[in-house]
Amino acid sequence: MFYVDFLNPFVLIFLIGTVVSFIINHVLEFLDYKSRVKNGGKIPEVLQDIPLASETFDSKKLADICSYENAKYFLWIPSSICNFLLTVALILFGFYPKIMSLIISVTGFPSTIGSGFLCFFLFMIISSLPSDFLSVPFELYKEFVLEKKFGFSKMTLKLWISDQIKNLVMSLILSALLTIAASVFFIKFPESWWLILAITLMAFTFLMQIIYPKFIAPLFNKFEPLPEGELKDKISAILEKTGFKNDGLFVMDASKRSGHSNAYFSGFGKAKRIVLYDTLINSMTSDELSSVLGHELGHFKLKHIAKRLLMLIPLDFLVLFALYKLAQLPSLYEGFGFRYLPEQISSVQFLGLFLAILIWGSISEIFSPLSNLSSRKHEFQADRFAAEVCGTAEHLITGLIKLNSENLSELFPPKIYVFWNFSHPTLVERVKALKDLEKRS
Repeated sequence: MFYVDFLNPFVLIFLIGTVVSFIINHVLEFLDYKSRVKNGGKIPEVLQDIPLASETFDSKKLADICSYENAKYFLWIPSSICNFLLTVALILFGFYPKIMSLIISVTGFPSTIGSGFLCFFLFMIISSLPSDFLSVPFELYKEFVLEKKFGFSKMTLKLWISDQIKNLVMSLILSALLTIAASVFFIKFPESWWLILAITLMAFTFLMQIIYPKFIAPLFNKFEPLPEGELKDKISAILEKTGFKNDGLFVMDASKRSGHSNAYFSGFGKAKRIVLYDTLINSMTSDELSSVLGHELGHFKLKHIAKRLLMLIPLDFLVLFALYKLAQLPSLYEGFGFRYLPEQISSVQFLGLFLAILIWGSISEIFSPLSNLSSRKHEFQADRFAAEVCGTAEHLITGLIKLNSENLSELFPPKIYVFWNFSHPTLVERVKALKDLEKRS
């Protein structure tokens, strides 16, 4: 018989955290919706003296932005409710203890590395199935109805299925490799697995920075070298000026899936690659694209990535140590319906790790503003760097306006919504900061 102990402190934290996070998200999204209803037809004051903004954000564009954001909101409501109900139901009805009992009855108790790997791997796969199946209809509707309605999605059903299969295969391979390593650590090093696992995950993350751009990303998209010409010359000049060593400039065929625009860096050291979406190249001038890349180079030059790593790496070790400590507590297992003797817990610590992560996920929403605050600060600094290295903020301003317009991003999100959810400042905030910089110059 599997049952949940509602007086167990871990269960209480999970349930309260899940409910509070659900309420916070719905209140914030509703405030954002009300802001669109009130201000959606207006052009922000800071943009009104910019000719491109007045031309771009006409009445039709403003209406499209509101319609697109509202459509995403109305789809998010049932999706979030279903996810909330499923998350709570899986706990209340003892889904996880039941599947673990079934797995043990087939594979045996995880006392060896082989049985430990089988139990751990099967548990992780089966435990994710309910949420994976639930997400499919919402993903299909978003891709083939919502995104197509607003002219973004170029996806075909055949390509979507192909992507899902590739993602599934890659996920299984990578999950199996990590699970094998973790199983060894759990069985052979029951008191220090958290330290070895933290080091392994850190090494794996750095290794993926090398493997992903060269071997995994090409499975989904074509990457062609940026052709010779004005754009490449201007980008190369900025790269040389900033001392950015890289493995090449590439154009990705993003347009075969979506009309959304973007650019990104991948890899580290000399293996760094600069990737431009073909949609971005088609929508911007060479000066604007150079300024947008100048912003990304600012993150590199100002050591934002290194600073974030210096903060996150010790935090990862601290978090895994905390998870390890939680995984030793019999009350953690008992509260969620697992019944193991204290001496058996060392063999099923992956369950403790899973439950501890589940609890953390229920309360992590409360801490999201802290990370976003630091991220927005870095974005302002990178904007300032781009304006300085390119000699003017004008091209970055027009580039940001085009990016906002092409992606139908909203113009008037409430301050509390930005504070809580945005890792980047709004278009209005960025343009205002850049205009102030121009005046001071």
